[in-house]
Amino acid sequence: MNTRSGSRHLRRVFWLLPLLAAILSSCAPRDPYQFNICRLALPGIEDEDKQIRLVTRFDETSDGNQITLRYQLLEPGEIPLPSTETHAITCHFEAATKPNTPTNLYAIETTRLGPVSDAHMALLKRFWIDRVGRTALESYIDPESHGLRADVPDIGLPAAYATQLVLSGLARGAIYGLLALSFTLIYGLIGRINLAFGEVVMTAALGTIITSLWISGMVGWLIPVMVVGSVAMAAFIGSGLSHLTWRNVFGPLGRRAAGGRAMIVASLGCVLVIQEFIRIVISARNFNLPPIWQFSVPLLRGDHFVVRLHGFDMLAIGGAVMVAGILVWIMGKTAFGRNWRAISQDRLGAALCGVSLSRTESQSFVLAGFLCGLTGAMLALRYGVINFHSGTLFGFKALTAAILGGIGRMRGAWLGGLMIGLTETLWSGYFGGAYRDVAVFGLLAAILVLRPQGILGINDRHDSLFSARNGQI
Repeated sequence: MNTRSGSRHLRRVFWLLPLLAAILSSCAPRDPYQFNICRLALPGIEDEDKQIRLVTRFDETSDGNQITLRYQLLEPGEIPLPSTETHAITCHFEAATKPNTPTNLYAIETTRLGPVSDAHMALLKRFWIDRVGRTALESYIDPESHGLRADVPDIGLPAAYATQLVLSGLARGAIYGLLALSFTLIYGLIGRINLAFGEVVMTAALGTIITSLWISGMVGWLIPVMVVGSVAMAAFIGSGLSHLTWRNVFGPLGRRAAGGRAMIVASLGCVLVIQEFIRIVISARNFNLPPIWQFSVPLLRGDHFVVRLHGFDMLAIGGAVMVAGILVWIMGKTAFGRNWRAISQDRLGAALCGVSLSRTESQSFVLAGFLCGLTGAMLALRYGVINFHSGTLFGFKALTAAILGGIGRMRGAWLGGLMIGLTETLWSGYFGGAYRDVAVFGLLAAILVLRPQGILGINDRHDSLFSARNGQI
């Protein structure tokens, strides 16, 4: 096994992420907007003294620029029979220019009354759909049976709300854990912390947004193409920027045997340089990416509240787990991993045995930057807002995750990331977001008071944090 083999497996992970996005996007459920508009328009066309029994459920409709609903007209108190006549209404919508944006209703026709005239359409849209709104559902028999409520087990509202918060916390924790691995990878090798990783994530996220918008302008809103292009750009930016910090800052300082304080000051300098470069050269404003993928899977519900697992949350959790698994394999089976473990255990001894310190450090910074790039891509695609100072707090939280779990330990990075993610979402869900960060750093203070070395302990460089024989993976 060699370093090229490890890089090849990381590239495979990179291609698996957009493939997963493409598969999930093809399974995306239909947008209920068109169904609701057509359902609201029907009582404005049919007789007022009739009750409407909608035969077509939402989950039976097809996605497109038109929707057809089948219905029956009944007298009040009448029971529908097999012989009851069934009618149909077809609503035509303009094609959407962007995903997840409302489309314009421009024509309606029914099998009973024929096409609706332009004048009737104008009155219907202005004075019925826009003003009457959901009160039009009073004309229906049992509107709750129309398929808009997910057919999933009802576990009660408190349990459903808690489950939703836990799922969101796991997804966010997976992202924190992915970045915490970058801190762990570098600290385990050189015993120093690179505070600039948060800014690397911010720059990669910014590249993701800009690339996604550029691709949408060139080929339209094709989700797989946007995910592939933006993740590729984020990985390139993250790896390249991290390598630059090593080549121009951490590498020279390491060759001069600079102390820990010099490394911390230098990493803070990198933070300021990257932030000011983005602010002055690009922009200080917020960069926003419209929601490009609103796919979600209903799992449970509590009354009307539905627990959903969002598509990008699946992508974040699945991608982070795949990357972590490949990283464990690289560190245990490849030449790079053996060199890394040798330097981590005994830097001088590894050099005397022919291990290239400079090359291994450079590869480690590139790998850590690759993880930062994936983290930035996931953040941008999931949350869609970034600015020049967004990376600082996120980086500190990921560093907090690494310290909580035990700095220098891979399992500690994952455990700390999950703890931070769950703390954030549970606190925000039950107590509001005002003191969310106070709760996160308060947790860090409490853990360090009770267990200063972190939950799993600090990697003290006497053995490798990735060494399987000592159970440290």
